Formats: sequence, C-alpha cells, structure tokens
Amino acid sequence: MRPGSLGAIVFVVALGAAALFVAQSERESLRIRRAEIADQSGDKAHEIESAVRHGLTATFALAALVRQGKGVVPDFDAVATEMLRYYPGADSLQLAPGGVIRQVVPLAENARAIGHDLLADPARNKEAFRARDTGELTLAGPFDLMQGGIGAVGRLPVFLDAESGRTRFWGFTTVLIRFPQVLDKAQLPQLVKRGLHYQLWRVHPDTGLKQLIAASSEGALIDPVDRAVMMPNGTWTLSVAPIDGWTHKSALSLKLLLGFIFSALLGWLAKQMGELRLHRYRLQTLVDERTSALAARESKLGALISSLPDQLFVLDEPGRIVEVHSPDPALLPMVPHELPGRAYGEVFPKTVASAVSEALAAIRKDGQRHEFEYALELPGGVRQFSASMSQLSRSDGAPAGFIALVRDVSERKLAEEKMREAMVVFDASSQGIMTADAAGVITSVNPAFCSITGYSADEVIGQTPAMFKSGRHDAVFYKNMWATLETTGRWEGEVWNRRKAGDVYPQWLTISAVRDESGKLIKYVSIFSDMTRRKQREEVIWRQANFDALTGLANRNLLNDRLERALAHSRRTGKKAGLVFLDLDGFKWINDTLGHDVGDEMLIEVAARLKDCVRQQDTVARLGGDEFTLVVDDIVDVESLQAVADKVLRVIREPFLLAGANRYVSGSLGITVFPDDGDNVQALLRNADIAMYQSKQLGKNRCQFYSQDMQEAARLRVQLEAELRVAIERRQFVLYYQPIIDAGSGCVSGAEALVRWQHPSRGLVAPDEFIAIAEDTGMILPIGAWVLDEALRQANEWLEQGLSPLRMAVNVSGVQFREQGLLDLIAQASRKSGFDRIELVLEITESVLMQSSDATEALMREIGQLGVRYSLDDFGTGYSSLSYLKRFPVDQVKIDRSFVSDCLEDKNDALLVEAIINMAHSLGLKVTAEGVETESQREFLCARNCDYLQGYLVSKPLPADAFRLFALGRRAGND
Repeated sequence: MRPGSLGAIVFVVALGAAALFVAQSERESLRIRRAEIADQSGDKAHEIESAVRHGLTATFALAALVRQGKGVVPDFDAVATEMLRYYPGADSLQLAPGGVIRQVVPLAENARAIGHDLLADPARNKEAFRARDTGELTLAGPFDLMQGGIGAVGRLPVFLDAESGRTRFWGFTTVLIRFPQVLDKAQLPQLVKRGLHYQLWRVHPDTGLKQLIAASSEGALIDPVDRAVMMPNGTWTLSVAPIDGWTHKSALSLKLLLGFIFSALLGWLAKQMGELRLHRYRLQTLVDERTSALAARESKLGALISSLPDQLFVLDEPGRIVEVHSPDPALLPMVPHELPGRAYGEVFPKTVASAVSEALAAIRKDGQRHEFEYALELPGGVRQFSASMSQLSRSDGAPAGFIALVRDVSERKLAEEKMREAMVVFDASSQGIMTADAAGVITSVNPAFCSITGYSADEVIGQTPAMFKSGRHDAVFYKNMWATLETTGRWEGEVWNRRKAGDVYPQWLTISAVRDESGKLIKYVSIFSDMTRRKQREEVIWRQANFDALTGLANRNLLNDRLERALAHSRRTGKKAGLVFLDLDGFKWINDTLGHDVGDEMLIEVAARLKDCVRQQDTVARLGGDEFTLVVDDIVDVESLQAVADKVLRVIREPFLLAGANRYVSGSLGITVFPDDGDNVQALLRNADIAMYQSKQLGKNRCQFYSQDMQEAARLRVQLEAELRVAIERRQFVLYYQPIIDAGSGCVSGAEALVRWQHPSRGLVAPDEFIAIAEDTGMILPIGAWVLDEALRQANEWLEQGLSPLRMAVNVSGVQFREQGLLDLIAQASRKSGFDRIELVLEITESVLMQSSDATEALMREIGQLGVRYSLDDFGTGYSSLSYLKRFPVDQVKIDRSFVSDCLEDKNDALLVEAIINMAHSLGLKVTAEGVETESQREFLCARNCDYLQGYLVSKPLPADAFRLFALGRRAGND
C-alpha cells in the first residue's frame, strides 16, 4: 500500500472517532447546563410567585376590615394609604360594593376607575363572576388599565352575615398591581447579567395566544427552559435561555480543532512510517547502482586529473601528501616523485605551512571549503599561488583526508595591481570620465560622471552620448569635432550638455581615441569638468558689479554704462535722451520708525513701480539709499519726459501696505536732457541732482527741469548750509514770541516761540529760509534742542519777573519726532526748577500724524506723562482726519491762517472754520485761530466760540522784553 493511502485511511478513522467523542461530550455539557439554568429559573419563578401573591394578600386585610365594619370601612383613605406601605407589590386598593368601584386609593392616578361596574364589563366580568361564584381570590390580567398603563387586578369576594343567618354577597376588595413594578423584588435583570434571556408569559384565557408579561428581549428564545409560575386562577410561565445559545462555539471549535489535529497527526505518522519503509528499499537499490558506477568514475577521474591546468594535492587526515599533480614541475618546491609520503610542513616554507595548518583547522571545524593565497620563492623567481582546500569523505561520511587545488596567479596579480591603480584614479577623479567602444556605445562611467550628470551607471551604459545633447550646438559643430578626433585622435573644448533633471550646463570636455597595437580604434575616453559654478561665479561677480542687491535694479556702475550708451545712441540718431533723478520724501521717517526691514520692503516696491513707468529699453537704477534714476532715450521732445515724471509722481503717491497699514511717501524729481543740460554722464547726473533739490525746496512731491539759474541756487544752498553749521556752533539764534490771547477776555494766555537766525552780515533771517535746509541735513535737531531750552528758560524768567504763568508753544519738527533723543531732552528739561509752573505745548503738523506708527503714538504718550501738551498746527491743510484726533493725545488744534484770512469773503472757508471749531469742541479740544489780522475776523471767530486768537491784530512776534511788557499791559488794561 502506498504511504499516502495508508495515511489517509488512518486519518479518516481517527477523525470519525474524534467526532463521536466530541458529540458525546457536547451532549453531556448541554445536559448539565440545562439543569443549572433550570435551577436558576426555578428560583426566579418562586420569587415572581411570591412577589405577586404578597401584593394580592392586601385584599384579605381589606376584606377583614369590611366584615368588621359590616360593609363600611371608616377612614378608608387613611387606612388604605397606610396598608400600601406594607404591600410593595400593590399599586392601589379599591372597594367595589355590589361589584361597582366606589373607593380607590390613591385617587389621583385612578380617578377614571370610580363607578366602573366589574360585573357589567364584558372585558373584565369573567374573573369577577368566577370570584363571586367560587368565593376565592381571582387574578385578572395583565391588561391595559382604564387609568393608563398595564397591570393585573386581584379580586376577593366579600360575604357578610344577613339577619336571616344566611350570608350575602357584599362586593369585592380589589388590589391593582402594575407591571413591571411588581416584579422588581424578583430582580429578573440578574438573569441577563448571568448571560440569560428570559420571558414571563401566559396563555390568554380568551384568545389562547401567548401574552408576554415581561421579557429581556423582543426576539424569540431558542429551546428555552420553562418553569411554571402558579397564580390564583391560572398559571404563568418563565422561559429562560442562554444569550449566546446552548452551545459554546469557541469550546466546540477547540474540541473539533484538537480532534482534527490529532487525526491529522496519526495520519501523518502512518504516512511517514510507510515512506520510511519505501525509502529503505530504494536506498538499497541506489547503493547497488552507485557501486557499479564508482569504478567507472575512478577511471574517468584519473584522466581528468592528468588534464588539469592547476596543481592538485591530496593529503591524508594527519596532513601527509598522498598524491600530487602539477602541469609544470618547476612550480613545485620539490620534484614530484619525492612529495608523496611527506608532511606538508616538510615540503613548504614555514609561512606557507602555517597557512595550510589554519585552513585544515578551519575545515575540521566547519567542514567548509577554505581558500588562501601564498608566495613561493622558486628558482625562476617569486611566484604567487591561490589555493582552494576541501575535505574528502568516505562513503560513510567519515573524514578521509583533504584535497587542494593550487593555481599560479602571478600574472593575474600583476594585472590586478595595475588595474587597482587605474581604478583608484578612475573613481577618485573629480572630473567625469566616460568610456565608449568604437561604435560610440558607452561602456563605463565613474562616480564623478554620475554626480555631475545625475544619471546612474545603469542608465547610461549601453546608450550613446547623443542622449546628453542640449540642442545648443548644430550639426556643423559635431562634424568638426569628429573630424578632429579622426585626424589627431584628440578633441578639447566647451560643450553644453543636458543633465538627467533636464537643465543645460557647460562642460570643458576632452575626448581621446584609443587604438590597439595594430592601430585599430577600440574605444574612446572622455574626461570633462562641470563649468556651472565657474559660470555662476562669473555671473554673480558681474551682477554684484552692475546691479543693486536689494532691488535688482542697475547700480551706479551699470547706470554709467547704460547712460554712456544712450548718449552715444543719441549722438548717432540726433534724438534726445532724458535723465530723471528721484529722491523719496519721508522715506527716512519710514526707515527710522518702522525699521530697516520695512524700509527695504518699500524700496523693493518703489523699484517695481518705477519699472512699470518706462519702456523695456529704458533703464531704472538705484544710486543708493532712497535715490533712483531713470534713463529714457529716443525722445523727441521734453513733453514725453514730463509724462514719465507725472506717472512716477502718481505711482509713488499711491499707498504702500507696510507693517499692516497704509504708509504714504512722495517723490521729488529732477530732470535733465541730453544734450541741452550737459554733454557727458557726470554733468547730467550733477544737474539732475540740482533740479531734484529745487523740487524739494519748492515743497516736494513735484518734478523740476534743470535750468541754468539752478546752478547758482545750488551754490547758494551749499553756502547757506555751511553758514548754518557755523551758526549752530556760535549760537547765532534768537527767539521771538508771538502772543496768544483768550478770545473772550483778551488776556494773554500764552506765546508761540519763533526762532530767528541772527546772521552776522545779513541781519535777522526768517525761519522760512533755513528751516527746510536744517531738516534735510539733520541740523534741526541741535536747533530744536536750543529752541526748547531757551523757551523754557525765558518762561521761567518771566515767572520770576512777576508775569502770570503762560502756555509756551514750541514748534517740533517731524525729524525731531523720528529721532530717539526727544524724550530724553524733554525729560531733562522737566527736572529743571520752575518746569512744573510752565505749561509746555509742543506744536506738531499733520504730517507727523499722517506717517504715524505705534512707536510715534507711544512716544507722544510718554512725553505727555511729563505734563507736556500737544497742539495740531496748520489743521485743515493736510490729510486732516478725525482718527488722528481720536488716536493721538492732542489737546488743541490750530486753524491755518489761509482759512482765517478768507473766512469773511469765502463762504466755504467760513463753513470750514465753523466746522473745525464745532468738531474740536465736541472732542473736548481747544481751538486757536492764527493769522487774525482784522477786527472783523476777530468778531467772526468770537461769535463761533473760538478759544484763542493769534495774529498781527493782536501783535506781531516780539523779543522777550517787549513780550513781557505787552503781556503786563494786556493784564493791566483788563484789570
């Protein structure tokens, strides 16, 4: 019989036996489990019966009370309420004399039952008649109650003794039990916790159908255990079944699995035994066949050994040489016939014998083949050998000695050494190296090639160099390359090729043709270096030398070159070229208050806007800081330059979104035209700069063409700037004070300090001539510090001279607000004696608030904490905004003189002045009108409740002593 068939038979028999055992075990487990569940359900049936009967026994107590009272139960409500406490299963108690319910406790929930005739209700009278006729307690239900809900009613008939000595039917004492409350004592949910589903039911006496009383689930129970629950006039049934079924599927599965495994194991063992017997038979047959083949093989082996090109040594187990074969006896340390019978240690040098010993020890340990190399010094010179030694075994597997194959590798070693040297150079080279066969097919590449091109060796070997073409070279280029290679065997030059990523890059490529001894072309060797970085460095150096690093615009160096070209082009064509010089107005304030990062953002945006103002052929350059130039060539007339300038002014005035808010600057432009305003680059730049300064002096935010008289004006400005520096050093300044009076009383309430320059030769110079220069050069800072210190000193001196405390108004430039020293300057002044008696008012213009920042607001509030107030000067002439008055700590506003002077003739100015006064008063601010020169103007302002007046009608600016006398006279005149 075959081993497989035997195993299958044993498996089937064992599987049947296991199935019978599992079935018997399951039947016994089921019997035990049903018995356990029957015991549990019997306990619960008894508890249900007890709970219901306990509730029903209340009828007997009521019946006793009825009989005792001869049909009347005094205080039934109180008695019934007390009884319900002792009958937890009862929900309500009722008296039904004559079968009609007359009294119910509790009444609130059962009022609908009052007056119900139990003997007349066809749905209820069956149990009522039974109780009356049998004289026993009957239970009706469960059913839907008239008063709502589900319940059952226990009725006990009551019979009273009549005068005739016979008993008469009085009526019923009734107890109502509700479901499921009456079953709480039985604690049926415990069955669910134990893993059991239950159903409490009865067979309805009228319909014969199953009526559920209580259940743990709506589904039908599978093969449940039923226990009878005895009720007064019927039987209920409690059915219980396991939630997870009667069969433990996991245990059954485990038993079946174990039975299957056991059967399979027996079948496998039977199969193995059959195979073992078959194997022994086949093995014997094989031994016989091998024995006959062994003799033939030995003869073949002898012939094979004789033809081996390598040396062969056979050693016995102790390590003696048994056989030896060598195609060249000169490669042996001894003559061949002297070697058999000698130990290897006697034949080979000590170093070689040591290597053989290590190999033999390793083979004896792991039985694996071992290889090693050694060198022998022979008469013909030193030769290198490679030996491979293995263990010989007898037919029974026992060791039978060792065999060693030895090959002369002297020539190979020499070639490998040269190859290693070449590969070190090949792999370590930083230049890309590629070899190709005579047909141009790539055969090898080095790591540098892969790093430079992005291709792996597998991706390019077998391909042609055409896969790297960039498309930048035409067919003539490659034709000349191959012609040179064919003629000279070498080509060198710059080539643009394409990387794997697709980008084109420059190479410096050298190609050499390699030929054999006969002159036949056998391969090409290409060596190249990546020129990308060198090209990039050259590009970076060129851009750094010619472009602005921040904006990317042309710098001064490239501007000079482009301007030179534009002038040369104009000379050839006869057309004009224009140069526009731009300086930003207010940029320093942005840079100083919002930070250089924000300033850089603005410069980048300005550069972008300027490029949109000119043509592609024109040049936009940044000279440094906030200075830009535009070179516009091929212009026919200056009107086209005017159009460019107007566009530049317009785009610069548009708001810049910086630091989360709109910021505003303007531009001052100077324009020169070639050849009208200069015939070389330097002259044009110098004159454009002069024209730009003229724009600033005329009020900024405008453009100005260069004219010859500007040269003289520029010279005078330089001279004035130098003289102003001397004036600061020598303190050539004096303060005049213009009185400010109370509009109502006419008393002097304050003074505005106005600086004058006491020039040594020109006399008294008005501030309009030097303040703008002082602001542009920063000299306004020392001048402003002197004005503040002198004004406070003079105010303190007036106090000592008996003058009443006055408000001292000092003008503060926007430049001073942008600097960090203003707070320290005022703080230092506040520590001087008498400062607390002086009301210092700083007059600022709307431009300071317009270019506002959180830092400006914080600075104003810090200064305000020192007792300093603020007046908004020239209100209405700039970007007047209620948000400024609301946000910044301004105490009063000054109506500009231009509105005051025309308020009587111009209705719009009159309405504007009135609106300013009303608006300021609504915000709790005082109003000063400056430039009041006529009595009519004073009356107009007073009629509109202006607070203070200032102007030539009151007084012109006065020296300190004259102001003191004026103030005393005003006080005396009013006194």
